[in-house]
Amino acid sequence: MDSKPVVSIVRCEKTDDRDEVRGSVAQSLDLIGGLNTILRRGDQVLIKPNLVDAQDYRTGAITNPNITAAIIDLVRESGAKKIIIADGSCVGTDTTKTFDIGGYTDLAKEKKVELVDIKKSEFIPMGIPNGKVIRSIQLPRTLLESDIVINVPVMKTHDVFPATLGLENMKGVIQEKDKKRFRTWGLAQCIVDLNKLVLPQITVIDGTIAMEGLGPANGTPVNFGILCSSFDAVAVDVVASLLMGIEPESIEYLKLASEQGLGCGNISEIDVRGLNIEDVKRKFQILTLESLDLSRYGIEIIDVGACSGCRNTLTAGLNKIITGGQISKISGATFVLGSDIGKRAELETQLETRVVKFGTCAKLIFPGKGKYFPGCPPHPEDFEDGISS
Repeated sequence: MDSKPVVSIVRCEKTDDRDEVRGSVAQSLDLIGGLNTILRRGDQVLIKPNLVDAQDYRTGAITNPNITAAIIDLVRESGAKKIIIADGSCVGTDTTKTFDIGGYTDLAKEKKVELVDIKKSEFIPMGIPNGKVIRSIQLPRTLLESDIVINVPVMKTHDVFPATLGLENMKGVIQEKDKKRFRTWGLAQCIVDLNKLVLPQITVIDGTIAMEGLGPANGTPVNFGILCSSFDAVAVDVVASLLMGIEPESIEYLKLASEQGLGCGNISEIDVRGLNIEDVKRKFQILTLESLDLSRYGIEIIDVGACSGCRNTLTAGLNKIITGGQISKISGATFVLGSDIGKRAELETQLETRVVKFGTCAKLIFPGKGKYFPGCPPHPEDFEDGISS
């Protein structure tokens, strides 16, 4: 293994051409040292795509099944004894439907590999001795029994963080109840604590058809035509974020993962092979509170030191309410959020509108007034359901 973590960047533009895709995936893996660097004959390999929602991969929401097919072939040629595709879709979504619409049911039959809905798996409790927020969590037996985990996320913007990449994609291996708890406990650190236990051996980021705007499921597809691979789960996320025109330090879970030793977060210490970042990077569009022009609805935002998690989640929720024609339900409301919101307590006597306290930091502001949405950040479903009640 090299002293510097290696990340490859290669083109993969013909997303429906199996041979083209296979060639790009093989090149991407060869540039980082090849599968045989860590895979041994007889290994059980689990492939973890991003199957967040029941959509076709051309929307940019889910992993291109042709990339997964290429990985299956290459892993099999390297001597893997058993190959499993496994994921659990987002809260409230039927994973089986996602498998069907995303092409994974047919793929598993074609390649004669096991297809596992993690939501229906047997879970085993595991301790996380160095966890900062999570001390124990239940993980699927299928994952724990696998020798190699290959993480295949999609390059997308996100409703909590500027981007969702490899580390965040591993959240798909936990139970739905824990996905909700992560929001309460602090999503960024929970993602890091989880990866202390499930950090994949290989990450292949699918940027063939990526997503910008209202990711991870309702954004705009981006025909980016790029693959990134690495044995270092943090380093590959750093490179992918830079390709999206996003500073890695602005992605809280990525910053924490680097600080807590999960991988290399410093681009100057990463050996980038294949294409150059500057030659192919593209500025991905990210929805912001400011772009919603909320004043026209009589909505005020009082944000004093809010993190990107609360800001992004609130932005996504409000945008969904606006586009769904439900904005009249919250017109005239004032949203308060941020770790330093207490410094603006004098506003209490000035507020004559409905108050919505958004996020854990706002809990103690204006006691007895308004509607409170707990969480760090609040869960989008809780916000969407509660705001209209």
